[in-house]
Amino acid sequence: MQGIITSNTYVRDVSEPIIFLAGPDTNAPNWHDQAIGYLFSHEQNLVIACPRRRIDSSYSPLLLSSNEDFSRAREWERHYLDLASQQGAILFWLPGEARHTCDKVYGAMTRLELGQWMTRHHFDLSVRFCVGSDGKFPELRTIAYDLSCDAPGKMIFGTLEETCDEALRLVRLGKF
Repeated sequence: MQGIITSNTYVRDVSEPIIFLAGPDTNAPNWHDQAIGYLFSHEQNLVIACPRRRIDSSYSPLLLSSNEDFSRAREWERHYLDLASQQGAILFWLPGEARHTCDKVYGAMTRLELGQWMTRHHFDLSVRFCVGSDGKFPELRTIAYDLSCDAPGKMIFGTLEETCDEALRLVRLGKF
């Protein structure tokens, strides 16, 4: 089964592997739609947790719904990040900023989440995540250094497609 779970939607029983699309949304290019299309074209039995509320209308038939919602988006994120880390993979995509505004630090929550998952992986190698970037994300060299310290063997992939391929490889390795 293919399906997409968007922000705040609670789906009680997900038996398929989950890939969580982690990365900047605000002021970022719309990389989520590209990732969804690529992932589904390479794997039929997959659920994608996408924090972006606005996805391409062509994916509307794949939206999973329920009568239950989370009280806040952060609760949704933490729930599906945890599930994906053990029941699929977390895909971190770190693109450069598409539009700059001074009222919010670009990718601030993504940096926090990536640091948390690097640390979790450091202490629990069963945690599955991958990282990719177009090379334009702020402080990417520092992130690469921390990744080499906390998750040796992990690399930063240079394209969204390569990053999606790695997420799918992690899913296939951890079939449950």
